[in-house]
Amino acid sequence: MPVMSITLLILAVVLMLLGTSIAVSLGLSAILVMLIYQPVPNMMIIPQMFSEASTSFVLLAVPLFILAGNLMERGTMGRNLIDFTTSLVGWAKGGLGAATITGSMIFGGISGSSLADTATFGTIMVPRMMKDGYPKDYAAAITLTSSCLAVIIPPSILIVLAAASTLQSVGKALAGGILPGILITALLFVPNYVISKNRGFGTRIPFSLKNVFSKFITCWTALIAPLIILGSIFSGVVTPTEGALVAVGYILFVDMLIFKRLSWADLVDASKSTAVLTSAILFIATSSAMANWIIAYENVPKYMAEVLAGVPGGTVGFLILINIFLLIIGMTLDAGPATIIFTPLFLPVAVSMGIDPTHFLIIMVCGFALGLVTPPYGVCLFSISSICSIPMDRLVRASMPFYAVIFMAMLMITFIPSITLFIPNILGL
Repeated sequence: MPVMSITLLILAVVLMLLGTSIAVSLGLSAILVMLIYQPVPNMMIIPQMFSEASTSFVLLAVPLFILAGNLMERGTMGRNLIDFTTSLVGWAKGGLGAATITGSMIFGGISGSSLADTATFGTIMVPRMMKDGYPKDYAAAITLTSSCLAVIIPPSILIVLAAASTLQSVGKALAGGILPGILITALLFVPNYVISKNRGFGTRIPFSLKNVFSKFITCWTALIAPLIILGSIFSGVVTPTEGALVAVGYILFVDMLIFKRLSWADLVDASKSTAVLTSAILFIATSSAMANWIIAYENVPKYMAEVLAGVPGGTVGFLILINIFLLIIGMTLDAGPATIIFTPLFLPVAVSMGIDPTHFLIIMVCGFALGLVTPPYGVCLFSISSICSIPMDRLVRASMPFYAVIFMAMLMITFIPSITLFIPNILGL
C-alpha cells in the first residue's frame, strides 16, 4: 500500500481546497510526508531535488519560448501574419475566421504560447471580424479555440515541459506535434465555414495574387521563422533549448534591428512578464519533483498499471479513460502544472501497456491544450473574455462547435498513432 503517496494526495488536496497555490500545496505536502515517514535518513535530498529540477538544461527552453511569445505580441510579426493569412484565405466564406485559424497555427510555430496568441489575435482580429459582420461572441470564440494550436504545433512550451518532466526526447516530441496540429487546424475550418455560410457571417475579400504577393513581401520574415527554428532543431544543428534561443534572437533581429518596431522598453517589459511566468512554472516543477520522487519511491506506477490492466478493453479502454481524465483535469487545473504533475505519473503505465511514449506525450498535451480554452479555469478563456469584454458563458456557448471538433481530433490522435509518429519516423528521431 503506497501510504506516503496517499498521504501526499490528501494533504495536497486539503491545502488546495483551503486556497493554497498548487506549487505550495505540492511542495509543502511532499516536505511534510518526507519528515513524517523519513524514507531516507538524510533530508538533504530535498534541496538536492529542488536544485536538480530548477537547473535542468532542457527546462531552460521554457522561459526562452515564453520570451519569444511576449516579444511577438509586441512586435510586427503577429500583425504581418494576420494581414498575409487574410489575403490568402479571405476570399472564402468565413474568410477572416479561416485567417485567424491559419494565423494561430503559424504564430504557434514561432512562439509556442497560447496566451501570446490570444493577446495578439484577440486585440487585432476580433475587432476586424466585427467590422466585417461577425458577431462579437463568435469572433472571440474562434480566436479562443484556435489559440490552443500554439501549444501543439512545435515549438510548444507544453511539449517541452512534458518531455523534460519524463526524460523523453524533446526533439522527437516536438516533431510528433506537427501533424496533430495540422489536423486540428483543418478540422477547425469545417465549423467556421458551415456556420459562416449558414448565418451569412462576413464578406468575401476578392482574391488577388498581387495582394497576396504584397502581403508576403511584408510577412516573409515571419513565415520563414518556423522553418528556421524547427529546421535548426530537427537537423541537429542546435538542441531544442538552443532552438528557443534562436527564436528569441531571430525576433529581436527582425523587429528590433530591421523594422525597429521593438524598443528597449518593450524588451524590458517582455522580460519582466517572462520572469513572472517562468518563476511560477519552475516553482511548480521543483515542487512536483519531490512529489514525483515519493510516487516513484513507492512504485505507484506499478500499482496503477496492475489496476488499469483490468480495465475493460485493455489498451483501448485505458486510452478512453485517459481522454476522460484529461478533460476533467483540463477543466480544473492550468495546463502547465497539469503537464508537469500528471505526465510523469501516467507515462510509465502507458509504456507498460505498449503505447509509444512520444505518442502518449502528444495525447496528454492535446488534452491539456483543450483545457486552456475550456471552463472553468482555462487561462486563455479568461484572457479573451477580458480582452473582448464578453461574459464567459456567452463565449463558451459560441465555442461549443469548435470544442467538438478539437475533441474529435483528440480521439483521432489517440487511436491513430501514425498521426503523431509519422514525422518523427521520417526524420529518424
